[in-house]
Amino acid sequence: MKQIDANQARRFVWLAFGIYVAAMAVAAVLRIQGDFNVYYRAGTRVLHGAALYRLDESSHFLYAPVFALMFAPLAALPLKAAQLAWCLVSMAGLLAMIVGTNRMIFGRGRTISAALIVLPLILAQRFVGNDVEHGQINLPTLALVIWSIVFAEEGRDRWAGLSLATALLIKPYAALGALFLVIERRWKALGWALLSALGLLLVPALFFGPRGAMDQTASYVQVVLSMTGRYRLMLTNQSASSAFARILSLGAHPGTAGASASLYAGTAVELALVLAVAIWCAMSPAEGRGAMLPRRFPLAALFCLMPSFAPVSWKSYYAALLVPYAVLLVALWLEPADERDSPRLAWAIVVLSVVLNWIPGKMLNRLALFYSVHFVSSLMLLAAVVITARWASGGASADVAGVRPAASGRR
Repeated sequence: MKQIDANQARRFVWLAFGIYVAAMAVAAVLRIQGDFNVYYRAGTRVLHGAALYRLDESSHFLYAPVFALMFAPLAALPLKAAQLAWCLVSMAGLLAMIVGTNRMIFGRGRTISAALIVLPLILAQRFVGNDVEHGQINLPTLALVIWSIVFAEEGRDRWAGLSLATALLIKPYAALGALFLVIERRWKALGWALLSALGLLLVPALFFGPRGAMDQTASYVQVVLSMTGRYRLMLTNQSASSAFARILSLGAHPGTAGASASLYAGTAVELALVLAVAIWCAMSPAEGRGAMLPRRFPLAALFCLMPSFAPVSWKSYYAALLVPYAVLLVALWLEPADERDSPRLAWAIVVLSVVLNWIPGKMLNRLALFYSVHFVSSLMLLAAVVITARWASGGASADVAGVRPAASGRR
């Protein structure tokens, strides 16, 4: 009977997800999507044989030439039809994130529960909705990072390498996925990632010719370098660097040495956190999958840091928090490691983290963005991951010692 109920719940949730996708698609078509307009323009330039990158523009296409080629088919459509098609691609990326997170945690062959489909999505909706609102590329990119880890864990190295290389050429935060594979010593997958990246960079030569591809790539590098510092203090930049730059540069001119020093301070703090999590991950036991992926908590911690990793990190990058939300929900509520009560402090931090992300009102929201509320929220979630990991390891140690934790009466 429980199995029937679980199957019915899954069917209901997938139906609700389909309705959600339809609603998001309608919303995407009715909006003016600034980011997608840039992608669409790049695809149009491919179709017309024009230069992809121009320094005199206010909004630049900041991806390698191969991705302009990928947007060319969408540019052949009317704008609204292209927006609909791109939204469906993003929703496919979201679906891949949800399914891939389940597979990354539990391994192959585990049927995803209804709760693990819907609850992490609800908690991360503020960022998922923001991605769709602007027509950004983060949902497919995050899905590629997740599946690169899944494929590498399953020994499917070529697919892992291609997924990781594609993600790395789109967004720098994918480097933390590569870092996890380094710690896991997935050298074959990393080798295929290198070969795949080289292949993707060479693809434009088939369309523009060798000289044209080199010129486009050089222009791409020039445009990216020209953007350094442009978005440093923008409110929607929720990186660690921008957090320090805004807060520590109050009253100072953006071009002063103090502003630059605060930018470097933010970068240093972010890198220190990444290093600490990498050491934690490397020191965690890796043998035996058991019910979940080994090192799942350090991996969740890396996804907490992923959105703020690059000096320019938009709000929608925090859709990556879907992964730690899923890991915490499984560990604390859906399938706790033992009979002990889950740590209340971890629960409190998770709840407060979610509340901070949903601060209402235009004025309050602007104030929250100035003080990098989403970055603070991700650090709180990181703390919850660490607390939960310590709690779960305590239960495991008790089991190994032959001491069964006392039942709490909760279940």
